[in-house]
Amino acid sequence: MNLRLTHVVPLLVSLLVLASCATGPAERPATLDIVSRAPAFAGTVFDGSGAYEAVTAVARLPSGDAQVLVLQPVDAADSSGVLLIEVVGADGPQLPRMANNGDARHQRADGAGNGFTMRRGHTLVSLRATGAQQLRDAAMLLQAEYISDATLAVGAGQGGRMLRDMIRDGFNLSPMGHKVFDGVLVMMAGGGDEFPFTYGMATDPVSGKSGGIFARCTATATCPKLIHLDSSTDFWQSRASLVATGGTSRDVDLPDDVRAYLMSSTQRFYADRAVQGECQHPNNPAQQSPVVRVMLDHLVTWARDGKAPPPSRFPRIDDAMLTEADRDSVGFPDLRKLGVNYPEGLMPAGPYPLFVPMVDVDGHDIAGIRLPDIEVPLATHAGWNLRRGRANPAPLCGPNGMSLPFAATPRAGDPRRAISQRYPSRIEYAKAVALAARSLRDQGLLLQEDVDSYIERARRESRVP
Repeated sequence: MNLRLTHVVPLLVSLLVLASCATGPAERPATLDIVSRAPAFAGTVFDGSGAYEAVTAVARLPSGDAQVLVLQPVDAADSSGVLLIEVVGADGPQLPRMANNGDARHQRADGAGNGFTMRRGHTLVSLRATGAQQLRDAAMLLQAEYISDATLAVGAGQGGRMLRDMIRDGFNLSPMGHKVFDGVLVMMAGGGDEFPFTYGMATDPVSGKSGGIFARCTATATCPKLIHLDSSTDFWQSRASLVATGGTSRDVDLPDDVRAYLMSSTQRFYADRAVQGECQHPNNPAQQSPVVRVMLDHLVTWARDGKAPPPSRFPRIDDAMLTEADRDSVGFPDLRKLGVNYPEGLMPAGPYPLFVPMVDVDGHDIAGIRLPDIEVPLATHAGWNLRRGRANPAPLCGPNGMSLPFAATPRAGDPRRAISQRYPSRIEYAKAVALAARSLRDQGLLLQEDVDSYIERARRESRVP
């Protein structure tokens, strides 16, 4: 346990207040019951932080029990002082994959992937909570057990929406008036299901109500530093444009404590490889994890030291990067001669307008963080795909995007330049990748280790002769 004594007393007092709020004598105080302890990742030793331990536990809370998995450095001296809590939704734990390129099998050495969060020395928690209040209660209990310099939360999909609901409903305020989470990373949550949709103040054109996700925490000075990441698919399927517009037809400014970024031309929960599945076209393997890694580092620095991340990169109406979904407005290339139809006639889900990102001549989102897969492409990557067959009335193919490889040499009916027209040789291709990767690094949008990975991969790229 990594104790920071200056934080212990307020947290313990908060827990006592939390326990005293029980509605009846049968209510029990909050406790963390340890079920098991075991070496994590088969005893793998990570550079800078040593070996990790896996602690399985149950958080016993007045609001109900919550399942907890803690991965922490065996030696407390190796800890970064960051408590990183992932709120696990219906899609299961996503942080191991999105940050580490690994998986949730913490018993296996290969489950660690590249070991990014472990190399940083963070104490990692997977938490399955059932609502905003239980999330707050569990986070406070975990803070008392694993005291840190900064407590951060991460949620993808449903987990991200739960974090937004927690902040919206005022639960980032502890019973003693302190922040529960210092920083929050919301991933692929889209615009949500009910007003308010955005973090700044907006007026709902349907109900006439005014509000914002940060309204309550602003009033109590308990807003976390927050980074919001969406894929391109979230604009097509999860109304992510509402984060920018609040349901109106104009832009809504984000609070100073919020950054929003589009992970350009990626699908929701990226694919390891392009496969067709139930869709008409192969899905979208454009990477997202390099963005997640650099944003985690930014969130730690922002929450702990006050150093803000780069400016938001989210499409807006006033710069024409957020537009109606028809082909002419979006600017998607005409690929019908290749058997690729565009999803025409899409209707908004509910009373709010549907806006999606504008694209370039290859079909790639212009706004957002364009990683080398998109900036120096070998295929068109889109945030939408179409279902096969006519039995299913839904035209879009779930959370899947689409990838359409460029031809090696010019071909009839394809308006996109062929690979031979773009990159005279593999060396020239690798140079272009290196330039794009280093530019992102210099803007604070890519880590050096990912720059190196992109360049090495480009040198071995077999699709470019």
